[in-house]
Amino acid sequence: MDTAYAPTIQEKEKENYEFFNGFGAFACEGREYEILLEGNNRPPAPWINVISNKNFGFQISESGAGFTWSINSRENKLTPWSNDPVSDRASEAIYILDEVTGEVMTPMSLGRSDRGVYRVRHGFGYSRFLHEEGLIDQELTVFTPLDESLKLWNLKLTNNSDKVKYLSLTYYVEWVLGTQRENTNPYVLTAYDNEHEYLYAKNIYTLNFGNSFSYLFSSEMIVGYTGDRQEFLGQKGNIREPKGAEVKLSCNTGVCYDSCGAIQVSVEIQPKESKTVVFGIGQSSDLNEINNIRYKYKDITAAGNELNKVKAYWDRLLGTIQVKTKDRATDILVNGWLLYQSVSCRINARAGFYQCGGAYGYRDQLQDTLSLLFTDSGILRKQILIACSRQFEEGDVQHWWHPPMGIGVRTRITDDLLWLPYCTAAYIRSTGDTGILKEKVHYIKGPILREDQHDVMFTPEVSELSESVYEHCKKTIDRTNFGEHGLPLMGGGDWNDGMNEVGMLGKGESVWLAWFFYTVLGDFIPLCYQENDADYGQELEQKRELLLQNIEEHAWDGEWYLRAFYDDGSKLGSKENDECRLDSISQSWSVISKGAKEERAKTAMQSAWRYLVMEEEALSLLLTPPFNKTSKNPGYIKNYIPGIRENGGQYTHAAVWLAIATSMLHDCNMAQSLFSILNPINITQNRKDALRYEKEPYVMTADISLSPPYTGRGGWSWYTGSAGWMYQGLLCWFLGIRKEGEELIIDPATPSSFGEYSVEYKYGGSLYEIRVESRSKGILTTETITADGSLIQGNRVLLKDDGERHLIVV
Repeated sequence: MDTAYAPTIQEKEKENYEFFNGFGAFACEGREYEILLEGNNRPPAPWINVISNKNFGFQISESGAGFTWSINSRENKLTPWSNDPVSDRASEAIYILDEVTGEVMTPMSLGRSDRGVYRVRHGFGYSRFLHEEGLIDQELTVFTPLDESLKLWNLKLTNNSDKVKYLSLTYYVEWVLGTQRENTNPYVLTAYDNEHEYLYAKNIYTLNFGNSFSYLFSSEMIVGYTGDRQEFLGQKGNIREPKGAEVKLSCNTGVCYDSCGAIQVSVEIQPKESKTVVFGIGQSSDLNEINNIRYKYKDITAAGNELNKVKAYWDRLLGTIQVKTKDRATDILVNGWLLYQSVSCRINARAGFYQCGGAYGYRDQLQDTLSLLFTDSGILRKQILIACSRQFEEGDVQHWWHPPMGIGVRTRITDDLLWLPYCTAAYIRSTGDTGILKEKVHYIKGPILREDQHDVMFTPEVSELSESVYEHCKKTIDRTNFGEHGLPLMGGGDWNDGMNEVGMLGKGESVWLAWFFYTVLGDFIPLCYQENDADYGQELEQKRELLLQNIEEHAWDGEWYLRAFYDDGSKLGSKENDECRLDSISQSWSVISKGAKEERAKTAMQSAWRYLVMEEEALSLLLTPPFNKTSKNPGYIKNYIPGIRENGGQYTHAAVWLAIATSMLHDCNMAQSLFSILNPINITQNRKDALRYEKEPYVMTADISLSPPYTGRGGWSWYTGSAGWMYQGLLCWFLGIRKEGEELIIDPATPSSFGEYSVEYKYGGSLYEIRVESRSKGILTTETITADGSLIQGNRVLLKDDGERHLIVV
């Protein structure tokens, strides 16, 4: 076999990498993460990229495995999703046959370890695979255009030999066209359009996407194709070594096959010449649109232009705010990966390797979009209106729902609906856009839960009733009911869905929800007066004052705040408990709400630090001790092994809240410690740590285990709301850069050891450079600020969109 020299991992480590851990490193100033595959040296779990626009996307691992979806990542998969971290089996691939030598190569490894070095680079909106084999340099870039329901494979081949290379290229996919291949495969029809040269497939037995055609095409003339998976793989073949990549395909399509899609093209490459071939997979219900796209990409420059648009989009979005500190790991996360994870995975795709959701979560995407207040507040505005449209006439909401059908669940969970006024108030506070309160949105309607029902799934109707966003928010507030201690009822669970049995009988109360509701009321009351609804505003003021009295009277446990009261009135999260004596979120939100008495807030946070934070293991636990043998049944949280996920492991979403609360108290050293242990770059700095943690160093995980021998192992990655909160926590509370209307607030919580740092903020056509210099001098106040050389009082700077560059020095 002809193989050219490829640099070893040791040699690659010497290049301009950052945080190389034996498996990969950041490159291109942190904008890409490169993974090196050589022999058996490969990451301990699939390290993926999630790439999507608003309607179409895919995920792809370092081996090339992954899946593609359209409109809804669960309900309308084009190719199979797998969460098997061991096999990480691919369902799409490109094969390169050297027609002279008979050698078959692939530009991605597909899990093979005997083909030399593969370099994989995950970037914002694309992934690149670099490989050389058979004297052919292979560079494959995979991406989705910004505005097309399409995935493009841009394959550049360079002939490094002194002979002409005659190559046959095959692009192969396994169809799903629904939720699971096992169910849809008998109903998949494949066919080929000879006039326009594309292979297409259609699920002829589906309820929601029956008018859609999924299709494959290439920039080159197609010389062979098949819709028969058995023909392509062969009797004993598999996706790593398929028979069909070695022979000309039969051009068979139709029904009753074990379905697939495979197309072949032939190319000739002169010595030292390069040639680019484009393959595409897409979905559309419009045959004219398919024809237009197919012809558009016959010109390979079109793919390059679309890739440039993708890069420009992410540069613009992620480049709105750029920080430069002495902590490079913080810079890399804040300047790109946290927001990229939030937008591409959480908001657009709503899927990852470990969970293929597809649905909107009512509270989930509202919180995710909060992280975009600086960079694209319009996304939050849109999500607020979407959330209003999923509210029932009675005021409660769908816990989750699937677009475009709207099927979802009606539950007794009590915090979902309150994120609507919370996020609406945050949006108005940051943007000044009070007009959103007058936007009218229809409710939905459907069966009300019976007394014996915890939840019910159905497709609701759109109600005739339409009211303003302001009225939608009021309904969520009025829907909140209280128990015998004057605290909000827990219902079927608050933020922690796993505590679904604490208050299911209608009497249990949530202390965390009390703090959250107190926050919501404080944020919403000014909007009441603004909307000339003074009577309601005064009513909420009285309710808020009474609520705080009840919290302080009934929920203080001596050294921290309780988590909840069970239906029978017994305490949860108390020193009286053997299990779950202390829960993180009641402590953090006592500070975030600004409601707790100062001494109690400090004592509660010190208790959280003492009992929940394990610096040596780099863990910040949700609660301790875990549920195990208690006779009480808090809910399905108890079904998890102690120390796993919500049951006493690190639940990163809550751990970030603890770090934010610490920053708000200006306990600067503790804040730095908490944010440092939450940063995945810091806990994967060498091979040993990366093997323990397993998951990607460049994105947040939902949870980390505290259960030997798995202590320190990351849970599911990518699809977690902790990314958005980590971004807000680092930027807004630790570095202390916040925006209210047309004012910039500068309020750092960094210790003097953190040193000086700067933040560049693009405000319209203006560029603001904020230099925080006092920190390195040990001066932890922001009483002296200069804006363009002029001294200003306080820590608020008036923003001007005048196209100029402005310098602010703290």
